[in-house]
This record gives sequence, C-alpha cells and structure tokens, in this order.
Amino acid sequence: MTSRKTPEARRAEAARRRAKRVAARQRREGRSGRQWDFDGVLYLVVGCVALAFGCWLARDVYYLQHRGEVVPATVLHKTNGKNERIDVRYTTKAGETIEDSTTNFVDATVGGTIDVVYDPQEPTRMQATDWGYDYVLPGLVGAFGIGFLAYGPSRFRTRGWYS
Repeated sequence: MTSRKTPEARRAEAARRRAKRVAARQRREGRSGRQWDFDGVLYLVVGCVALAFGCWLARDVYYLQHRGEVVPATVLHKTNGKNERIDVRYTTKAGETIEDSTTNFVDATVGGTIDVVYDPQEPTRMQATDWGYDYVLPGLVGAFGIGFLAYGPSRFRTRGWYS
C-alpha cells in the first residue's frame, strides 16, 4: 500500500522545487542575484542641474543684497498672461542707460515708475525692489537637487526579480 501525500504536503514540495530552480537560475546569472540599473544616472544628472540652478539663483540674490543700488525705472511694456514680464528703462548711478526686462516684480503699470535694484558690476542683473531678496526659491531648488543627488546612487544597483 502506497501512502498518499496531502495537498499541503504536495504544495510544500512544489514550493521547495521552485525555490531550488530559482536559486539555480540566480547562480547561473551571477552570484549575488543583483542586476545593474542605470536609472541612478538620471537622478544624479537632474540633481546636479537643480543644484547648479539653485546656486545661480542664490548668487543673484546675494549680489543684489550686498552690492545692489536702487534707482527709479520707467515701465515701457508689460506682457500679461501666464508669465508676466515688464520691460523697463533705468539709468545707473554711473550714468549708463539700460533697457531690460524682468519677471521679478509685484505691481507695475505701463508708463509708471517703479524702483529697481541692480548690480553695479553687471547692470543688467536687476529686479523690482518690491519683489524681495529672500533665499526661499534658491533654497527649495537646491534642496530638490540635494535630494536627487542623495537618492541617485541608491538606484545604481537594484535587487533581482526573485531576491
């Protein structure tokens, strides 16, 4: 008389055989069962670009805060819509007349006068004084970049399908 296996015993036996096959496949593919994944490169590139952009924004804010000079400017043109922009004309304290545009303003009317702050060493670096000189946007962009730089290396190696 032969003994019959219960359904649970048959399932357990099948699971052991399956585990052996998976282990053998992993040994054939490589000792660790891991595979290379280069998504991390994308995260590192995005992180570097965001961090560089944040540093560039912070540099502009720093220069306008520490060596900026305030002068009146005439609003020549205002572009309405999603990305509002104003064209202004102002005269530097050195006597040079500059026409430039900016999106960094709060309120302006065409033909009106607003105060702008500009960098004497680079007079086209300017913004309206009502915009503010804070490091919030550079800080957020920089933190975004640092987060991507921290996460990127973890994406170079991922676990295999069965490990």
